[in-house]
Amino acid sequence: MILETLLFTAEVTLPVCVMLLAGILFKRKGVIDDHFISVSSRLVFNFALPAVIFLSLSNLDHSAGLDPTLVGLAFLGSLAGFVLAWLVSLRVTDKREDRGVFIQGAARGNLAIIGLALVANMYGDSGVALMSLMMAFIIPLFNVCSVVVLGVYSRQSGTSLSVRGLLSDLVTNPLIIAVVLGVTVSFSGVVIPSVLDKVGRYFAQISLPLALLGIGGTLSIQALRETSLASLWASLLKVVWMPLILVPLAWWMGYDGMELSVIFLLFSCPTAVASFVMAKAFNGNAPLAANIIVLTTLGSLPVVSVGIFFMRTVGVV
Repeated sequence: MILETLLFTAEVTLPVCVMLLAGILFKRKGVIDDHFISVSSRLVFNFALPAVIFLSLSNLDHSAGLDPTLVGLAFLGSLAGFVLAWLVSLRVTDKREDRGVFIQGAARGNLAIIGLALVANMYGDSGVALMSLMMAFIIPLFNVCSVVVLGVYSRQSGTSLSVRGLLSDLVTNPLIIAVVLGVTVSFSGVVIPSVLDKVGRYFAQISLPLALLGIGGTLSIQALRETSLASLWASLLKVVWMPLILVPLAWWMGYDGMELSVIFLLFSCPTAVASFVMAKAFNGNAPLAANIIVLTTLGSLPVVSVGIFFMRTVGVV
């Protein structure tokens, strides 16, 4: 039983870990460079990841319906993460202008890449479909909250919160568009032509490996050497405290199996790489943002492994 659980845990987390390590090695050896990472990231975000989400949702078995309580738990838990991170930031950040970066780093998860990769390893297309539905509600929340906290604590006093620009970003977000189209096709009963389906699956197949290589290539050992108290607190909040709070709550509410696993992965996955880009755009502390990304990425995989092993051992997933 223990050996079987260990093997299952390894099958979920080791492929992700190996791809991240490959990205680090390829970058150090010059096999990939910053230009490759930039171009491949745009390809993944604009085409490949939307293909994964669209295909998983277009084939969704919606006979059971969407569980509003589960979605509400994920949404309110994500919002609570920002509130908790804000409260902690008041105590652990010496500089006021660092608080926005701290809050975003402690609360904004990398659902589209790490989250999808882990849930795909555990549950395949059905898990990806459930995570994608969660993302439809949570990604807009991440974007709104990140813009607000970065704008409020920005060093650049002239920075303003553009509601129109924010709405435009949400409406044109490829991942959100993929969710809407996938759900629409699923409920309409439209059959996707085999040629388009095959092309979409080609894009989907390159999505997660290419994205994981890119994340590995962006991880900086230098950032790890500059670990600060603020980055440590943000990382602990992101990959330890939030799953410790939300997963028992979800289990108490009656969830287990795939639903409980998705809640766990949703709150234990590392900080989104986009948080670094947004921190720079708002003249925030970019080194702090990079440090949080590195720490949570390296720390989340052991946490996920231990969490999955424990939940499998006690029989809740």
